[in-house]
Amino acid sequence: MKILGANRRMSWEALLCIALAVLCISLFIEIWWPSFFSKEGFLTSPGDNPFMTGYFPRRGDVSFDNEKDTSYIQERRHVMGYADVQGLGVKHDFCRMLLPKGSKDESGMFFACALGGTENMDSIAYKTMNVAQGFRTSRDDYMRDADKNGKSDYCAVVRMSDPKRWEPQCYRALLTTFDTNQFVDTDPPQDIKDIITFYDGILFWFRFIDDMKDYAENLNIYIGGDLKMDEANVQILPSQLMDGQKDNTTNLDERVQITRGLQFNGVDSFMRLGDSPDLSLGNKIILPTLRAICFWVYFDEFTNNAHILDFGNGAGIDNIFIGVVGRGDPSIEDGAEMRKGACESNDLNNVMPDLPSGAQQPTIMTPQELMKSSANVDECKYISPVEPRNLPAMKPFMNDASKMVTGPHKRATMIYEVWNGKLRMQHIKVQGAFKRRQWTHVCITTSSSDGVRPGLEIWVDGSKMAENDSAHLPQVAKTTNNYIGKNNWQNDSSTYENRAELFKGSIFDLRAYSKQMTRDKLEKTIKWGKLRLGIKSEPTVNGY
Repeated sequence: MKILGANRRMSWEALLCIALAVLCISLFIEIWWPSFFSKEGFLTSPGDNPFMTGYFPRRGDVSFDNEKDTSYIQERRHVMGYADVQGLGVKHDFCRMLLPKGSKDESGMFFACALGGTENMDSIAYKTMNVAQGFRTSRDDYMRDADKNGKSDYCAVVRMSDPKRWEPQCYRALLTTFDTNQFVDTDPPQDIKDIITFYDGILFWFRFIDDMKDYAENLNIYIGGDLKMDEANVQILPSQLMDGQKDNTTNLDERVQITRGLQFNGVDSFMRLGDSPDLSLGNKIILPTLRAICFWVYFDEFTNNAHILDFGNGAGIDNIFIGVVGRGDPSIEDGAEMRKGACESNDLNNVMPDLPSGAQQPTIMTPQELMKSSANVDECKYISPVEPRNLPAMKPFMNDASKMVTGPHKRATMIYEVWNGKLRMQHIKVQGAFKRRQWTHVCITTSSSDGVRPGLEIWVDGSKMAENDSAHLPQVAKTTNNYIGKNNWQNDSSTYENRAELFKGSIFDLRAYSKQMTRDKLEKTIKWGKLRLGIKSEPTVNGY
C-alpha cells in the first residue's frame, strides 16, 4: 500500500511538472513569438500583444515632435514612426532618420530606433551605420518584416552596381542593432513596386520636390539666376505612419510633400546639365537612345518662344527641344479682352490716334454754317492740313520681367523639334496644349521598337494629342548646350521683339527614358505627380 501511494504521488508530481513546462513554453512563445498563436485567436488584432504592452510601453521622451537628443535632427522626409524591431508583437519602437546638427552633407546620416520599454535610455543605441560607413538609403524607404522573422527591417530602393538596376534592399533587424549587410526584398509593397517601375529604363529623373538632384544619379547641373523651390507643406500623418498598419504598407502616400516644383522667373533663371565635368551629354546619356520624355509644367506667362528644355550644340544645330509658339494662341475672346476698356468707353477720343497724325474727329458744322462758309469767303474757316506722325524707331525688347509685353492668351501651342546637324528633321505642333497658370503633364514617347524611324506619340494630361508613324530620333551622341528653361537661340544676338525669351513658370517631375512609355506606366506617373502637386482628381488615360 505504501508503494502504491508513493507511485500515485510521483505520477501527480510528474503531471504537475509537465503542466508547468507546457505553461512556461506557451508563455515564452506568447512573449517572444506572438504570431505563432495569432491564427488560433490568442491575439485581439494583427500586431497587437496586450501582454507585452504593459511591459514594453512606447517611449514618451522620443516621438514625432519630441526629441530630447539635441545633437541630431529628425529627417522627416524619410520613413518615420512606430515599428517593431524587437519582435515583441507590438509597434512600440520609435524609428526615424537622424542627421547630426550642423552637417553640411548627408555623410553622417543614419537610421535609429528608440526601443519601447527603455524610457530615458539611449535613444540611438539601436541603429544602422551612417552614410560615410556604407549605409545606403533613399527617399523611397520603408519598414516591413521582409525576412518574415517577426521584426521590422529598414528597406530602401537603391541603385545597384549595375547602373540599369534598382532594387529594394533591406537591413535586417537583429537583437541589439541593424545588420550591416543588405538583402533584397523579394516581395515589396505595391507603391515600392511602382517606384521600381519608374526606374526601369531611366536616363535622368529630376523630381523638383525640394531638391535639384538627379535621382538616376547620372547628371551634374549648373544653376543660372534665381531659381526657387519651396514645398507648400509636408503631409506627415503621425497616427498612420507604421501604426496599426499591416507590414506590407509603406506609408509613402501618408508622408507626401505638396510641392510647387522648380520655379523659373523668366529673367535670368535656367539650368544647364551634363554627364561630364564640362556639362556635355554623351558619356552616360546618349541622346540617340532617348525614347521618352515626361514632365509637369506650369506657365506663369507665355514668354516669347520659350523652351521648356533644349539640348543641342547651339542655335539650330543638333537640337531636340520642347517649347511654345510665340506668346500663346490668340483667340476672339482674347482680342475682345484686349480692347475691352476702349470698346466700353464713351469717350471717342480714347480710340483716336494722337495729334497731329491719323484720322481725327471732324469739326461739327450745321448746314447753315456750311452754306455761310461757301458763300462768304471772309467767314470761311481754314483747316490746317493733316501731317503724319513720326513714329519712334523699333527698340530692343526689354528683359525686365516687370516690363515684359505679354499677351493675355490663355493657351499656347506646344512645339517639338529634332534637328540633325543644321537640318530640321522633326516638327510637331499640338494646338492649345498648355493652359496658362495651370499644371499640364506632357509625355513624348516612341510607340514602336524601330531603332531608326519609330512611331511617336505626344500625350497631354493623359490624352493622346499627336502621333507620327515614322518619326526621327536624335542622331548626335554629344551635345554641349543642354538647358532646362532656356532656349539655344537666345545665345544669338538679336535686338528685335521676336527674340526668344527664358521660360517663366514651374517644372516638376522631369524624366527621360531609354524605353518607351507604356499606358500603365504613364497612368501611374500622372497619379504619382498629382498626389504631390495637390491635385485631387483621379488621373485618366484617354478616358479610361
